[in-house]
Amino acid sequence: MRISKNYLGAITLLGAGLFSACEKDENGEAENPDVNNPHIEALATNAKWNNYLVAATEELYNDCVRLWAAWAGPDGYADLVKNPNNDYYSSGIDAIEATIIQGSIDIAGEVGEQKIGGPYGYALAGKYAEGVLEVESWYSWNSITDYSDNIVSVRNSYLGVRGGATASANSLSAFVRDKNPDLDAQIIAAINAAYSGIQTMEAPFRNNLTGAKVVAAMKACADLEDIYKKELLPLVRDAGAAFDFTPILATYADDIVVKTYEDMKNKAKALQDAAQVYAANPTNARLSAVCDAWKAVRVPWEQSEAFLYGPADLLGLDPSLDSWPLDQDDILSILNNDRLNTVQEIQGAITGEGVRGFHTIELLLFKDGQDRQVK
Repeated sequence: MRISKNYLGAITLLGAGLFSACEKDENGEAENPDVNNPHIEALATNAKWNNYLVAATEELYNDCVRLWAAWAGPDGYADLVKNPNNDYYSSGIDAIEATIIQGSIDIAGEVGEQKIGGPYGYALAGKYAEGVLEVESWYSWNSITDYSDNIVSVRNSYLGVRGGATASANSLSAFVRDKNPDLDAQIIAAINAAYSGIQTMEAPFRNNLTGAKVVAAMKACADLEDIYKKELLPLVRDAGAAFDFTPILATYADDIVVKTYEDMKNKAKALQDAAQVYAANPTNARLSAVCDAWKAVRVPWEQSEAFLYGPADLLGLDPSLDSWPLDQDDILSILNNDRLNTVQEIQGAITGEGVRGFHTIELLLFKDGQDRQVK
């Protein structure tokens, strides 16, 4: 996730009266706060809205293809990871640190401190609407799934397998287990604790921003970050000098990164196809199929966030795909612009980070955690 440059603008809208205040229950929690822009809601599922949906899903698919190709293509970024001693990675240890370890540290910290901690801090100060605005995926109520899948990206990277519980023989886990079996068990336990801590939070997160379960999830993410920094990193530096990390890096690049992006590319195509079918003849069933396709492609994206470096950063694909929060004012301007009607015209207008990508599509598809209904 890339925090949008337009975040402060979104917060400013609160003062302009475009968002309704949220009520609180007897425990002081936000009770189904409604912070959608009502001017946008008035246009939901009209013909222009549907063309915007098609345009945004096509752009998302194109970005996913670019990201996959940048890693998997001839002389792709995967080759740089698998063959260190280049301009990016000076050695096997350097590559392991910069990719598997640092990527996992970054996302564990982001989930605990920003994705959960940011909204938590607002809510703790009584600023519930501001807190909801910062909750990623609050339109679909998919936040807890998103955050959990971020931890899955850490697990996959460490074990060298996608979705499995048993580590690959060519994995960072296997290296650590050979050097310090207790530490390997502790790292796996920390990963699992962060995952289960997030899963235990009350859903939807947008309505449950504080409480003991939220605090426990943040602590579990901090503990995961700490064990990587204080235990794993020193072990790799001390014990890895005479070790050939090439097989581990090859498994990581080919079996984790490239396959995750390939999965995302394929699911993005399914999302694009579903959006085109829906827009050609809008029905609730077809709209729900698009919603399901969005949730499906969201999984590999969130499971890629432990490797948001390289092409995702260098080509600007992270902000293009996943900037948050959105700029609802700019989205409204596009929807109200009489000169932007066709899919192609809208595609030419959605170059800014805050008006495209996963969360723009999410806004167009979901309302209060439910699939939208065709008007």
